[in-house]
Amino acid sequence: MPKAKSSTPRARHVNLSHTDIFMSIKPEHMANIATRLKNHEYRRYLLPSSVRRIWFYTSAPASSIHYVARISAGKVPGQVPEDGGIGNEDFNAGKKVSKYGYEILELWKLVQPISLHQARSRGYLKGAPQKYCWLPNTVLESYPLEKQDNIFTTGVQASAEQKKMSDFFTNTGSSSSQLETRNTT
Repeated sequence: MPKAKSSTPRARHVNLSHTDIFMSIKPEHMANIATRLKNHEYRRYLLPSSVRRIWFYTSAPASSIHYVARISAGKVPGQVPEDGGIGNEDFNAGKKVSKYGYEILELWKLVQPISLHQARSRGYLKGAPQKYCWLPNTVLESYPLEKQDNIFTTGVQASAEQKKMSDFFTNTGSSSSQLETRNTT
């Protein structure tokens, strides 16, 4: 007798990134990150150490993916600078339910946002992310970050870019110590 077929469809094989995830965020928090009023995203859970970027799914009314952030490793209270970023002081004081903070090091805005409908029809998501979901590699291929709008860059990479720019404007391509000496006199 032939074996009966399962009524549930088999999951198709999808190559997933181990550096990029989808994560939901409220519109007001996304707006604060985009305007740099908020420089850390806080969560109750520690993301896997391989995660480097968050593709933010902004909940209703936007219901779409507009932004991608390069993030730091998870920080615990006391490790976040109290530089005026929304929530930083409360996080360090242990006043938040969140246990981990992820610094927003770089932010891109997608030239063509991805609606929830598009994400579902293309197999990127089954629905809005509840915690986080690994990103299919096809998203990285379809939306290369070098072709998106870079909103800002902070940290070591920004310092390296500033040094390159300062070297460009000096006649000798001076070392950073020579530049610091010149800037202090």
